[in-house]
Order: sequence, then C-alpha cells, then structure tokens
Amino acid sequence: MITAANPEMLEWARKRSGFTLEDLASRMDRDVDELRMWENGDSSPPYGALEDMAYKHLKVPLAIFFFPSPPNIDDPVGKFRRLPDYELGRFSPDTIQKIRLAQSYQGSLEELLADNPPERMIHQDLDPTKYSLDVFAEKTRKYLGITIFEQFRFRSTDQAFKAWRHALENSGVFTFKDSFNDRFLSGFCLVHDEFPIIMVNNSNSFTRQIFTLIHELGHILYGVNGVTDINEDYVNFLRGEERRIEVQCNQFAAEVLVPSERFEREIAFFEEKGEEAIPQLADKYSVSREVILRRLLNFDLIDDEYYTDQTKKWNDEYLRSKKGPPGGNWYLTKIAYLGEGFSQTVLNNYHQGKFDSTSLANHLNIKARNIKKFEAYLWR
Repeated sequence: MITAANPEMLEWARKRSGFTLEDLASRMDRDVDELRMWENGDSSPPYGALEDMAYKHLKVPLAIFFFPSPPNIDDPVGKFRRLPDYELGRFSPDTIQKIRLAQSYQGSLEELLADNPPERMIHQDLDPTKYSLDVFAEKTRKYLGITIFEQFRFRSTDQAFKAWRHALENSGVFTFKDSFNDRFLSGFCLVHDEFPIIMVNNSNSFTRQIFTLIHELGHILYGVNGVTDINEDYVNFLRGEERRIEVQCNQFAAEVLVPSERFEREIAFFEEKGEEAIPQLADKYSVSREVILRRLLNFDLIDDEYYTDQTKKWNDEYLRSKKGPPGGNWYLTKIAYLGEGFSQTVLNNYHQGKFDSTSLANHLNIKARNIKKFEAYLWR
C-alpha cells in the first residue's frame, strides 16, 4: 500500500522551486483548485501525478513528498561558504538543484547503511596532517589500490574513470554523476563523518572527470566541502587557510594521478619533444593535459605564465564547444549517474525486505514503472 504524500511537503517543495499554485497547475495541465486541495490535505494526488510533479516540474526527489517535515536542505549553497562570493554568485539554479539532489542521495546512504557502514573509510583511515603532500598522495594511491602499471594499461579514459570511481567507492566514498548546465563547474563534494559523496559533471571529458574525482577526494580528506572549477581564477579570491587547502587539493590530485617519482622519468621525453609531448603524456597516464602541465610546472619545466595561458586557452575552447545532443540508453545513463555501488546498495536493501517498492523508487529517484528494467540493466 502506498503511503499518502504529506500535504505540507507538497507546498514546501512547490514554493522552494519558485512556483505559484497557478504556475504549477498550468505546467501540469490540471485545475488549480485540485492542487490546492492536495496541499490542504483535502484530497491526495495520484502517484503518477506525484512522479510528474517531482521529476518533470519541481526537479526534486520523489521521496521528499513523503517526509514528515521539511528537511534541513533549504540553503545548499551555505555548505560552500568557504568559497568566495565571486564563485558562489556563478551558481545557477541548476547547480543548486544538483547540490540538493546530492544531499538527498547522502540522506539515502544514512538510512540504507545506518547499521552496516562501509568497512573501509579512507576519510577516517588517512590523516593529511601527519604527512608531507607527496607522502600523503602516495598513501592515498596505495589505499585506493591502483598501481601505476595498472594505470598504464587502461585501454581508454572511460575505463580509467570507471577504475578510479570503483576504487573510491571501495574506499567509502560514493560517487554520482549528472549533466550540469554550469559547464565551468566540473563537480563538487559533500563531506560527512561516514558518508561523504562526490558529484561529477558528466558533460566533461573523462579525463576531467577523473581529475574531479581526485580533487574532490582531496577536499573530503581535508574535511571541507568543495568544488572543482575548470578555471582556477577563483583561488585568487581565497585567503589564508581556505586558499592553502585549495592549492593543496590541486597539488594532491596531480600527485596522486601522476606521482612525482614516476614523472621524473618523463622529463627527458618532454625536453626532447617539447609541447607535442604534453598530449602524449596525458594519454599515457589517462589524465587531462592540464594535469601534465601542472606536473611540468611543479618541476620548473614551464613557467607560471605559460601554464596560465595554456590552461585558459584549453578551458576557453571547452566552454565554446557545444554540448553533444542528449541520447543513448536511459537506463545505462541512470546507472552511470547513480553509480553501481549506490544502485546495488539500494537494491540489496530492498531485496532484504527493508523497504517496499515505493521507497525503492524514491531512493533511486526514478519512476516505479522503470525499476524492473533498471535492475535488469544493472545486473546484466
């Protein structure tokens, strides 16, 4: 039996999304008095109407409508107050919605794994204050379990991303993906004592997504909510400890992905080939050109001006490029967005009888009629 939606939550979700009753009724092609009765508790909306309202119009998880009271997620941007106003001011409503969605996934993990937390938690097992940055990066890489030789054997950047993502999820950090309208934003993380998560912009190349994973892992290990911006200008607006952490996260990501000890062996190749060595080294390590450029800067093989000019050029080219048209298999895309780790966790709890199919749909943030096919694609 499906529990009735909470009228208070229907009104809260509508207002939080900036709709009047008249606006929402028009969008849903329903009479405004019908919606008013739903919010007053005089009648209950059909489940299909709730799905339509959540997924198509208000862009909220369906589970929200069944909460007993409004959750403490009204100010998602507040989690990133350490960032300068310059950066926060660039967040569009779409990005704010992505943060809210990530918060709902984190809430699901709190419920699903309350009695069975991950056995391995990198954010609890490693302390960055005990080591120099290069040693800390080395210990992080060993914890994740990806050797440099395995990295060299990746057949594609897609495979490389999946390997790093799987390593993070096996280390207690769940990762999610979505397509961001704010293309300058590569992703963000939300810290948590037990269930930190990373959200990655699927519109980016896999090499950018890989850097985002490790950069945001750095934020988690340093204990701060953070974002990855394709342009590093915002760092210039930070001061003191906030600036130090951001610079360290950039250095940490580069050191994990391309260890200094190994990169020293590439110097002669760069000195021989010059600029044409950069994309070749990027392919070898399955990383972005920016990561290689940062390594070259760290070794004083290029100067700050060249690094800044090249990264700006590449980032401008990316931002000018058109996003590809949506397409592909919806179920495979949804699995990629949720991640196999989270999807399997939700389904395992469901099959153990811990909640019903309605709650299953809520946790996965998909329509109930799509569950069977979603599961078939996940396990095939």
